[in-house]
Amino acid sequence: MSVGMANGQATGVPVYQEGSPTHADGLVRKAALELRKSNSLLKMETVMEQLTRTSCQLTLPAVMSAPISSSQRWARARKAHFRIGWLFKAPHSTLWQVNLAGGYAISQDGAVATCFHVVQPTPHEMKEAYLIAADDDDKVFPVTEVLAASMQTDSCILRVKATDLTALPLAMEVHPGDAAYCFSDPMGHRGFYSEGIVNRFVQRFLLQPKKSEAKKAEAPTWLETSTDWAPGSSGAAVLDAFGNAIGHVSEIESVLEEQQETGKKQQERLMIPGTVIIFHEAISAKHVRALVETAK
Repeated sequence: MSVGMANGQATGVPVYQEGSPTHADGLVRKAALELRKSNSLLKMETVMEQLTRTSCQLTLPAVMSAPISSSQRWARARKAHFRIGWLFKAPHSTLWQVNLAGGYAISQDGAVATCFHVVQPTPHEMKEAYLIAADDDDKVFPVTEVLAASMQTDSCILRVKATDLTALPLAMEVHPGDAAYCFSDPMGHRGFYSEGIVNRFVQRFLLQPKKSEAKKAEAPTWLETSTDWAPGSSGAAVLDAFGNAIGHVSEIESVLEEQQETGKKQQERLMIPGTVIIFHEAISAKHVRALVETAK
């Protein structure tokens, strides 16, 4: 990635190098391995233990209501954005790899929110692994602990060893039709910024609660938006027009129309593409806020 005016962009706007996806990840891997040598990284086994934490205490920024320009909104989204994931070795391999998704700063002193499923370890795929964070300039930071997490609402708050972050306030007064923006890395395409609207709110269980917990369990709330994202975007913030986080990327669902044509064999019908609609689902910011006990 380079920054400058050589390609017509404004000063400070990055140009992402396509066609060599291993280059940026190679820089992140190299920096992460240096942190591993100094015992600065959080091991997979520790992450698994700390994912049982259900609350934390943070000082959160106040919700913003002052209008900002579209370029200021992009800049806030980019500065708050983190790439969260793993430095790991696969079973039967000696090679170190990185697998990163999204996250976003919610406090100036290093609290970063993301999806539970981004942080949840997969021991059957990783024989040795460490949780890491990187900003959009590929600067790598150690994750020092899991502060709080909820598998049911696909939410997690981490402590990253970083200060003076651009933190996004958590806003919960959201309506269908409100603008929605997302800065993420869909399918490894870095720094993709998309604009849409909030389409509707959906409530359903991500995981069916146990019978003993069914009465007290609350189904998580998703915001469905027309903002674009894809695998790799998980955990990235969804922002409103003022630069607040109204949620984070959680799921994407493609729905195809069932083929009902008569006079054709089943195999022939399956070869005909169906009508597709893609639902982009973000976990509401209220679920991240629920993990924080005494925010100011």
